[in-house]
Amino acid sequence: MVSIGVKFLLAVYFFRIYSQKKTGVPLILGTGFSFFGLSQIPILSSRYFDDPTTNMYFGLLGAFLAALSLALLYYGTSLLYFKADSFMRKRFSTLLFVIMLAVILCFPFTLPTEAVLKNVFMVVATGFIFPILTLVAVIFFYIWVRLEPENPRKTSVFLVAAAWLTYSAANGIGSFYFGTAFDWIFYTLCIVAFLVLLYGMTLGKATGH
Repeated sequence: MVSIGVKFLLAVYFFRIYSQKKTGVPLILGTGFSFFGLSQIPILSSRYFDDPTTNMYFGLLGAFLAALSLALLYYGTSLLYFKADSFMRKRFSTLLFVIMLAVILCFPFTLPTEAVLKNVFMVVATGFIFPILTLVAVIFFYIWVRLEPENPRKTSVFLVAAAWLTYSAANGIGSFYFGTAFDWIFYTLCIVAFLVLLYGMTLGKATGH
């Protein structure tokens, strides 16, 4: 619940910036964080249902929202670094979303109904979140390197890069330990990473907004 709350706080922050400045990056990031928070709700809801079909639909809905949020978060971040005509901006973001959507649509046709939820969780964590948010972290690291030492945003940009990298690694590795005695370690890392992200993006103005 803490992780969901922080995602919505970041969404509210960027929507507020958008309402003041009417620029694209805050709107995209705010929407991305909104969908990221929403993507966790179907997974949490599935715990209260024993019906495999219902849980399958919850899993697919959560995966779709996660894919949409990741594409938007990458796109918003790419606007901070790549040039306007770069393939790595809108076109690459669209490609990422199409690939993720194709993978999600394969689940109900290739797996038994009762196995979809667990496998969706694994694929979203290791196949979607881990590589895409690692790429987001790398972009922030590149931004950090380019900033002048006296730039007040430099420390915040580094913290945001480190937070994204920590969160992506905790998902990529932690999904293999889900339901074990060690999963609390990765859950704690995710919470800490998003709290650092909250600080770096709001008080630290890491995105320049």
